[in-house]
Amino acid sequence: MLSPRFRFRRTADFTALRLGRAVLGYLALITSIITMAPFRFQWTPAHGLTNIWNWSDLAMNVLMFVPFGFVYQLTRPRGAPPDWPRVVVLGAALSGSIETLQLFSPTRFTSLLDLATNTAGAAIGAWAFARLARRVEDDTAVQSLALELPLMGLVYQLIPLCWLIGLGSEGGVRRIFVLPVAAFAGAILGTVHAAYLAPQRHQDRRWLVAMALGWVIVAVVPGARGDIDLICAGATLTIGVALLRGIATTRDRAVDVHRRFELPTLRLVLPLFAAYLALSSLWPLDAAMPVWQWTVALAPSQVELTQPVVYRLLEHVAAFTLVGYVIAEFHGRDARGLRAAAPRVALWAGGISLLLELARGWYPDTGASVLLWIFTVVAALFGGWLYLLQRDHVRALVDRRRLLASLAETKPMVAHAA
Repeated sequence: MLSPRFRFRRTADFTALRLGRAVLGYLALITSIITMAPFRFQWTPAHGLTNIWNWSDLAMNVLMFVPFGFVYQLTRPRGAPPDWPRVVVLGAALSGSIETLQLFSPTRFTSLLDLATNTAGAAIGAWAFARLARRVEDDTAVQSLALELPLMGLVYQLIPLCWLIGLGSEGGVRRIFVLPVAAFAGAILGTVHAAYLAPQRHQDRRWLVAMALGWVIVAVVPGARGDIDLICAGATLTIGVALLRGIATTRDRAVDVHRRFELPTLRLVLPLFAAYLALSSLWPLDAAMPVWQWTVALAPSQVELTQPVVYRLLEHVAAFTLVGYVIAEFHGRDARGLRAAAPRVALWAGGISLLLELARGWYPDTGASVLLWIFTVVAALFGGWLYLLQRDHVRALVDRRRLLASLAETKPMVAHAA
């Protein structure tokens, strides 16, 4: 028979495994779509291996796989050291599959250097997680590793969103949409540091700056596509918002130590995210036409599904994973499973998406798309499911913390009786 300690520990490890695999699958799917678009394949190889490369592509190949290795460690039992062979194998398997498929795409090129740099990125991500876990390790469950907090799930989802903004902007002004996303991430990091890391481990604000800078390197640098001014602006905004939000959360925590900090943070940044979602959906704003059009397909027949167009469509869908996650977060205290929560998430997300599609119908390059609306609702449901996985994991950690606390209280009593 399993001891209570082992049973709760195994439960927490199982919820971590489900959560990690879900986020890992999401990142792998986004990465695969990015590297496969616009999905034009032929039955025979279109070309051989190439040795052409540049520093920008090399950096992108490494940074895009860092989150993959980082999140993989979330699937490992708590406290387990990095499984370097498996990280390398999984990173190489994903990259190798992509590179192999690219052999059959006339618009893509296969490179062994890409395989090596992708694999190295996954290994760097696992190493970064191990370092961070050791830095904030503590047996106080939820407070032990802030990356396990539900609010941090949004940070993972904001990373590929930044990539897609940059890829879909084709070097244009539209790249500035990276900035509101960076502010969103900074607010979350500031709240998490002040509410959970600093009180438990006495981490100073230099640690917060390091966390924000790490997120900028992984998310904003690839999204900025080499624009140094945009990278600097994104870093300044992320770090600045993180520090300001950290100060505000520290002040609020001094008034009420038991206050829930997730919802105030979301209410603060949601107007910013809503503005981003509306502007990015209708950009450029001056392209509206007097004739409203709609289509069942992803885009009107006169619009070719080039790489940037596919990236912008994927960005729109990816944004709705955050919408679904946030909707579920606002009702996170409800003891509901996915079956009970799905109608609420679908109703709210579907309504928001429908309004956007009605507005997009006035734009000739987008039109109102039935299929895109369906994809956004599905993405929102996935985001809601991802939140529920994180909520279940947090509850498992809380149960383990209570068990450890009760065992710690029992031992002195037993020793005294003896």
